[in-house]
Amino acid sequence: MTTLHVSAGGRTWSFEEPRVVSIGRDTGSGIVLTAPSASRRHAELRSDGSGWVLVDVGSSGGTWLNGNRVTEVRLGGPTSVRFGGANGEEVVLTPAGVPRPAAPDPATLPPAGLAQTVLPGTGPAGPGYVSGPGLLVRAGGTSRRFPPGTVIRIGRDPANEVVVDDPSVSRLHGVVEGRPDGWWYVDRSTAGTFLEEDRVGQRKLEDPTTLMLGHPTAGAEVEVVPIVAAGAAQKSIAKRKRRRTAALVGGIVAALVLVGGGVTAAALLLGDDDDPGRTGGPTEPAGLSTEELDRAKLASVLIIAVDDDGQPMYTGSGTIISEDGLILTNAHVGKPSAPGQRPPGDDPAGLLVALTSAEDDKPAAPSYTAEAIVSDGVLDLAVLKIVADADGKEIDDDDLDLPAPVPLGDSDDLRTGDELTALGFPAVAHVASDDGLDRALTVTRGVVSTFLKETAVPGNRAWIDSDIRIGSGNSGGASINDDGELVGVNSAVVTEATVGDSGEGGAFTGGSARIRPVNLTADIVEIAKKGGDPDYVSPYLDDLPDPPADPMGQATATAAGWSLDGNSDCTTTSTLSDPQILTGVTLPATLFAHFAVSGLPDGTPFTIELYNPEGELLGSLDGAWNLGDGDVCAAVSLDLPEGLVGAIAVLVIDGTSIEDPVLFG
Repeated sequence: MTTLHVSAGGRTWSFEEPRVVSIGRDTGSGIVLTAPSASRRHAELRSDGSGWVLVDVGSSGGTWLNGNRVTEVRLGGPTSVRFGGANGEEVVLTPAGVPRPAAPDPATLPPAGLAQTVLPGTGPAGPGYVSGPGLLVRAGGTSRRFPPGTVIRIGRDPANEVVVDDPSVSRLHGVVEGRPDGWWYVDRSTAGTFLEEDRVGQRKLEDPTTLMLGHPTAGAEVEVVPIVAAGAAQKSIAKRKRRRTAALVGGIVAALVLVGGGVTAAALLLGDDDDPGRTGGPTEPAGLSTEELDRAKLASVLIIAVDDDGQPMYTGSGTIISEDGLILTNAHVGKPSAPGQRPPGDDPAGLLVALTSAEDDKPAAPSYTAEAIVSDGVLDLAVLKIVADADGKEIDDDDLDLPAPVPLGDSDDLRTGDELTALGFPAVAHVASDDGLDRALTVTRGVVSTFLKETAVPGNRAWIDSDIRIGSGNSGGASINDDGELVGVNSAVVTEATVGDSGEGGAFTGGSARIRPVNLTADIVEIAKKGGDPDYVSPYLDDLPDPPADPMGQATATAAGWSLDGNSDCTTTSTLSDPQILTGVTLPATLFAHFAVSGLPDGTPFTIELYNPEGELLGSLDGAWNLGDGDVCAAVSLDLPEGLVGAIAVLVIDGTSIEDPVLFG
């Protein structure tokens, strides 16, 4: 049993095996960091029976050893590590009774400034890390084999073990590393790594797997094959499609989707998630010039809603539409309490505005503070005004340093088949943490599919329906036409989940974007130009249908267990006294909680809550039922973190809570 001694900033700690020690700014951490560059939950020290291992748990500033960014280090002797940057807070980790290792050969170190997992060509030392199969990597028409325990860097940088020369690929895009339980891929890029339609943060590689770097369809293709499984590679190439719903705040998905056909579910795009849509290097659609696209990119902003303590609550997107700092976005991003919002939300304490970098692979950086000056809750639109710098110091309009605004077009000129380009900031897994703000602008492309009506909105163009792939965090961002004009505000996504035979009508497998036409913004934009009106109420509010009264007086809902893939007929039962045991779970993972619902009217507000087995709330979201009042087997897609032995999904309708527990066997 090895004792680990830790010293930092004049403080010391000692820990005995076996245990896990948390490191971060959170005051409840085992080792509390003080530097602002460190994350609240930054890293962990884990004992695995053969010593101590330091593991970065997804921090924004990184964990650094000898000037190099690492994610996992086995402690073979006194080790000095910095948290939050190469010059961040220093912590010295000393396993008792273990001699100091020899200094590494400088020739084996990677180029300075290149972020990576561990030193190139080596795996973490220690029992269990070098066993298992080798790996075959195919990229750019070439194949390379690597022995067990190797760390394989993939990206544009010539120093990487696998070089992929493609503009959609980052210098260090991803790392494949050998761990005690096999090979793992870890994404290190801003544009993302995709497996089918899913964005991959990290993934265990058990079968031949083809990853797309930078874009789910137009990115660079890399195939990774554990050699022992190479004989089955051809059978594994036909990958399984995984259902997705629109992701919301905290990694929990808002859409309840019908299992087995026929019904669509719409969800507002409030925050982070895991399926950002078809992102990657921006393309230049026909008719849209580079200059026009660049103008729209620079005028796109990331909006970060913060609470009274300045901590992020959720994020969205917006577009600068005037030189004096007016920003067009969604009401559910900038003013959730606006009359007509269904369901209404609480306004954040503040809104930070992060400007887009001129370099595509760099994240937006918070520069200003804004406030909502006019909003229409029915149309889900709002105009913000920049009023201060990022620290809250008031700023005059003449002192603003903003890119050129995007001109507003005429959405009535749009015709079905016209090309659209969407801009925004999706792809954050957990917006409630300070690790969730490191994202760059994404650009996707599609066409106008059709135009849709809405009960409370006059005319036939309440919505533009498009096949553009957008995801959580795109809310409030611009859709532009071939002239670079803003013609719509990205507001919602519709998906239809299909299990087995979808019937003659087919199904929307990729999702459908709902875009609010820019012509419907005319009233609030004009009011904003005159100084705004915080008391403005949508002229369509009186025509908005009332939500159903006493919905649970005519409806029933019961817990129907969990599944790995969303396939369920809602015949499984699970209660707090007799919870379902779900096997084959490896966390982190996306799992599905199921509820059998009957007689619930459309428009009924609901809440989904996720708890750990100890009853601690992990996340929640609000939504509105849109699956019809028949018998529905609904699946809720939930992203579960590491470390859970079980979970409880709770569906709350009109004060009635339906608890659906699960334990992982």
